[in-house]
Amino acid sequence: MVRQILASTLSVLLVASSVSAAELPAATGAATVTRTAADIAASTAATTPDATPAETPAAQFGQPAPQRAWTPATRPMVLPALYAGSAALQAFDAYSTLKAMQLGAKEANPLMQGVVGNPTMMIGVKAAVTAASIVAAEQMWRQHHQMRAIVMMAVSNGIMAAVAAHNASVIRQMQR
Repeated sequence: MVRQILASTLSVLLVASSVSAAELPAATGAATVTRTAADIAASTAATTPDATPAETPAAQFGQPAPQRAWTPATRPMVLPALYAGSAALQAFDAYSTLKAMQLGAKEANPLMQGVVGNPTMMIGVKAAVTAASIVAAEQMWRQHHQMRAIVMMAVSNGIMAAVAAHNASVIRQMQR
């Protein structure tokens, strides 16, 4: 059971955090910037009066200038840490709920009562919730709502930390 939880958590983290730069422009609708050798030569000539188009590196080799893709603002380290924290808290919630159920406790969350009897289904729901919160935060980030993304993840993690603490206290009480 613990191995299932760890494997699910790891797979959610890997899938949710693997957004390549090549996918970002298409996903966000941002345009890529394409510059040809002539564009570079013109901008170089405009900024440096002594430079001629033949002196630019791209023109010397007869190659077009490399394309530059739109890149998102760099994320603060707190956001990936919140993602990892969310996955860890959801994994602990799944583990502690299943452990408490084995000891005779009842699920208090009415939304989860239908899935706690099936550990695989519960782990799947927890993985889906984790992935959904990460995807929502990523969308907020890309739509220039960086602070909202951080606050949403922090609040979500705070709620899950309270749930995890409650589950741990229930387990402690039941083991006495």
